[in-house]
Amino acid sequence: MSSAVRSAELTHALGELERAFPGQVDVVSEDGGGVVVRITGIALGARWSNPIGDLWFQIPYHYPDSAIYPYHVTGSVPAAGNCPGLQAVQWRNIPATQVSLRHNRWNPNLDTALGSVRQTITWLQTR
Repeated sequence: MSSAVRSAELTHALGELERAFPGQVDVVSEDGGGVVVRITGIALGARWSNPIGDLWFQIPYHYPDSAIYPYHVTGSVPAAGNCPGLQAVQWRNIPATQVSLRHNRWNPNLDTALGSVRQTITWLQTR
């Protein structure tokens, strides 16, 4: 899929992510208009096997009417093993830690992909 078939909302969300994380955002289009996003070089903190990792997630074609879920971290694992909300999985054939952190009160009029990503990164830094 080309970016031409992405919704205006999805295109706007990607622009916000690219401005917030310059040079760190990789985007792969999916059939149906959604995208998979990888943000490289995320600071995770000392509680991880590597203090830097990559954060992956899918923004669905019907964004912003749906929250982003789940997130995946590659390149690092929780140093103390898995804890509530984190589990070892395969993400796109890569070993990853799935982050089961869902925005239960997602409001498409207020919430954004960038805000959700920032909240997830902050949460990861406390694990």
